[in-house]
Amino acid sequence: MRKILLLALILLFSPVLLVDSEAAAFTVSAEVQKSSVVDLPRDFVRTYINDLSIYPRFFPDIVSVKKLNGTESEWHYNVEAPLSPTISLTFILKSKLSTPSLMVLESVNPEPDYLYCKAVFDSLNASSTKVTLKFKIRMTREDPSDIHFLAGILGEDFISARMKDKLDGDMDTFIEDATEDMHNKYQKSH
Repeated sequence: MRKILLLALILLFSPVLLVDSEAAAFTVSAEVQKSSVVDLPRDFVRTYINDLSIYPRFFPDIVSVKKLNGTESEWHYNVEAPLSPTISLTFILKSKLSTPSLMVLESVNPEPDYLYCKAVFDSLNASSTKVTLKFKIRMTREDPSDIHFLAGILGEDFISARMKDKLDGDMDTFIEDATEDMHNKYQKSH
């Protein structure tokens, strides 16, 4: 009877022992889109949002943004998780589209880390603009503990949901603080 029980336990746990040594990568991601109406002309709002220096000033955890050339910029982003060291990420973003009503920046290399930023500028009238911002971030690691020491236990969906909550709050902060600064700059220039 003991031999049968021992054999049953071995068979039960053998799939764990026989798992392919090349385990799937651990990927977490977040995507948030928010809109806000700014009582300023579209061209002024567009120029302001296109100024990359505002992101480290008003977007939490974006440490720096440096223009590399006419279409590329280097973004340093810190991802902070509870009970875990800060993960410092560097993204090289390329301007994919830039028109008076649209701005799209996207990671040149989508792996292992990816950042996408989109801004849509809808002129509501001569002195009012609806701005819709969309941010996507994704991190992929071979070892889940490189993201968080409990990531393997909590899973991709749980960690991604926390990332989304954080990004959602960061975007609220950015919109509020950047809008106030935008109004101040407009008043000083007019």
